[in-house]
Amino acid sequence: MLPSDGVVKMELTESIAGSVTIGLTVTRLWIRRDRYWWDDAWACFSMISLIIQVVATFIYAQRLGHMLESSMYYLMVSAFYSVNWSARISILLSIIRIDPDPDARRKLMWLVGVFVGALVFFVAQLLWVCEPQPGWKSQLPPRCRLTKQVAICLLVSDVIADFLLITLPLRLIQGVKDRQLRHRVMFIFSTSIATTVASLIHVAFILTSGGTNEAIAGIAETCVSLTVANVPVIGTALTRFASRHIAPVPVPETDDDMPDISAVSWSMLWRFTGHRTPFELTVRSGTAELGHNRGTYASTVIVAATAL
Repeated sequence: MLPSDGVVKMELTESIAGSVTIGLTVTRLWIRRDRYWWDDAWACFSMISLIIQVVATFIYAQRLGHMLESSMYYLMVSAFYSVNWSARISILLSIIRIDPDPDARRKLMWLVGVFVGALVFFVAQLLWVCEPQPGWKSQLPPRCRLTKQVAICLLVSDVIADFLLITLPLRLIQGVKDRQLRHRVMFIFSTSIATTVASLIHVAFILTSGGTNEAIAGIAETCVSLTVANVPVIGTALTRFASRHIAPVPVPETDDDMPDISAVSWSMLWRFTGHRTPFELTVRSGTAELGHNRGTYASTVIVAATAL
């Protein structure tokens, strides 16, 4: 059972961490406002799920009756899964968006389907684990005791998913000669390890104490997951800002990025540079003509920044 001070801690954690995360997501959507793609849609869906979780947490704490409270409990936990897996899908789609290889993009879209299936599985698992348990809906406040089965499934799926999100971008940066740029791009995508750490802490509380600590760890994990999904876009925007204001270089007139593939012929870019990946365009300086847009690519930072 969650003590009253535990409910207050849940509300505070949800309010503070949730507000910061929602603010970061809104910032991400503003940065991408002229060139939305599916990764932005899933980030938005993850943010909406987080808002639902925040609302459900506050209703859950109001002691409005067993039926409503147990419904809010289901809604909170379902939103937890929705935020986490939607955020991972958003990261995966960001990788797909900047990958110029059509075959690789098609294969990665199958992985998106696996992630969607994981979301459906965990929501269904919540129902088949909690519904047979007697008595928890009559507690104040009601809380289902998640089993070792749930903890193991969470741990295994989170570790595998985050490992894939860390390693998949490696192929895209193989040809980058600038070590500093390579490390920066790798750092942006390797932040998924933060989600794994948050998941390990959450699973540890499921297996041990449960209660308030488990609930707060779950809230923290959702906020970390969505924050990590925003890092590639916000981090790239900061890099672009720094490159323009701290070490100004000429940049193209257009700021289009990978989702607008119809507007930028990557095959033309490959023929011009002799390289295979968008990041490898950073190896050379020179002048590129893309339709009516003409500009000089004089910095490795600029091309990588516009890729995201």
